[in-house]
Amino acid sequence: MVGAGLSRGLAAVLHVLGRRCQFCAAVLEHADAFPLCRNCRALLAPRVSGYCPDCGICYADPATPVYSCLSCRQGKPPWSGVAFHGLYSGALRELIQQYKFGHDHGLGLLLRDLIREAWERHGLPRPDCIVPVPMLPARVLDRGFNQSAELAGMLGKVIGFPPLLSGLRKIRDTSAQSSLGRAERHRNVAGAFEAAASLSGRHVLLVDDVMTTGATLTACAKACLAAKARRVDIFFLGRAV
Repeated sequence: MVGAGLSRGLAAVLHVLGRRCQFCAAVLEHADAFPLCRNCRALLAPRVSGYCPDCGICYADPATPVYSCLSCRQGKPPWSGVAFHGLYSGALRELIQQYKFGHDHGLGLLLRDLIREAWERHGLPRPDCIVPVPMLPARVLDRGFNQSAELAGMLGKVIGFPPLLSGLRKIRDTSAQSSLGRAERHRNVAGAFEAAASLSGRHVLLVDDVMTTGATLTACAKACLAAKARRVDIFFLGRAV
């Protein structure tokens, strides 16, 4: 009898939790709206236009057609395809910061939903392997987790296989990218990553949480191509200005 009561109580709690917005905790009007209420769905709306298809840089007017930016027209990045959710600002920035620095892993369900939508919306070809941007082991221990590996795991559930955590490794320490300018960022991470020989001939999908100048993803993509990867695509949640 006690066990049955606990089961009913747990079911009730889960039902209530399932009817709340996973970003603002507002009670949802309709259960099928889960995991976001109408307002938060608007705040976390994906970028569907007004961006460069080669690097994801977002233009000032979100209604601008999708077209390649000047930088990508002058020199195409080392990857073939790009998939992302939206501009790294507002609610999306807050969400990623809460997850990354606030260690709020209760946001995983919401992040998986955004990741699934972004992957399906961009329609990239199915990769042979999913490889997260790596961190040095000491940094992982300090933070407690590698957010790129966590996001890669979520994307892996969408695509249908787990990420290849050994696909890339960071072979030297680097300065924090946030403290550097664009040119310095590229110099800082150039040659900082090494790809496994097992990537040879494979279509690799690189995963990171945020792309700013693209320096880190560029270095990772070049490492994969140096290991003779057949193709490299990139996936990230937020594109910084």
